[in-house]
Amino acid sequence: MILKAEEYKKLLDKFISKEANEYEVRQLSDWMKNTETPEEFDSYCEQLWESASTRSDKQIEQEMWNIIAEKITKHNKVSRLIPALYRIAACILLPICLLMGTYIYFQKEAEKTRDQDKFEVLVDKGQKANVVLPDGTKVWVNSGSKLSYNYSKNKRSVALDGEAYFEVAKDAEKRFVVNCNDLNVEALGTTFNVKGYSADEIVTVALFEGKVKVFNETNNTVLEPNQLIAFNRIGNTFSHSEIADSREIDFWRRNILFFRSVSLADIAKTLERTYGVTVRFKDEDLKKVPFSGSIRNSSLNNVFHIISLTYPISYEINNDVITIYKDQYK
Repeated sequence: MILKAEEYKKLLDKFISKEANEYEVRQLSDWMKNTETPEEFDSYCEQLWESASTRSDKQIEQEMWNIIAEKITKHNKVSRLIPALYRIAACILLPICLLMGTYIYFQKEAEKTRDQDKFEVLVDKGQKANVVLPDGTKVWVNSGSKLSYNYSKNKRSVALDGEAYFEVAKDAEKRFVVNCNDLNVEALGTTFNVKGYSADEIVTVALFEGKVKVFNETNNTVLEPNQLIAFNRIGNTFSHSEIADSREIDFWRRNILFFRSVSLADIAKTLERTYGVTVRFKDEDLKKVPFSGSIRNSSLNNVFHIISLTYPISYEINNDVITIYKDQYK
């Protein structure tokens, strides 16, 4: 049965979409054998070819050719049909293949980038920073601290050198782990404070809400709300305590200086990080003097003035250097 040209084109479309049966493929073959219609067929092929992308992947073309050739060689030998169908299949299917291949490629590259991507926050002495991580976790980073994160498919990993307060976004499928100077803190959704500067001997973890697991290579423990653990890096020991006053832990986040029987030596470290200064003791005995009290984060001169009211000390401020010494007249 002889069909009209438009009907043969429909058969050709069915062939490209893999919907043509053996009889319809044979009809296409017979059409191409008809010497009266090859020019019309070539013209139709040319239109399809010109409307397609000129860029193609040779490997994909070869694979497509093998599929087409395998299907149509079951029938009569068709010297003109095979190249023509090959050209049409290439111009119609290749853009789709290339589009999907490109999409998959960039999805994998983006996934790889996400797995390897790192973000780092450096907070100078005298400064503080608020950070929202990609998962929505809120972090307050204290002075003189460094925070970096590296998220992967199954884990949210954060590295900390210094002090930070975390409000962790809940995600039961992804662990949230903070690594701070040989200590790890794992949480799924909770609020806690981690303090551990590389220059310090002690790393502390204080929990406010939820539950966290604190561990290293040899020890592990679980904290409940209002508990604090102190990790001695030299002795590799854990010690637990209850948090009597939360102001002792996150005072810095609220711009308050809060000390409870803290030595002037430790206070000096806090002030150096908070204000970006250097504190020197003219008398070594002063380093052991304890101080208790809360000071609203005001001028550095006011801070030392308040401290000097509780103990016979004097101080001198010369640019970024503060010298503390005993005041024999007080």
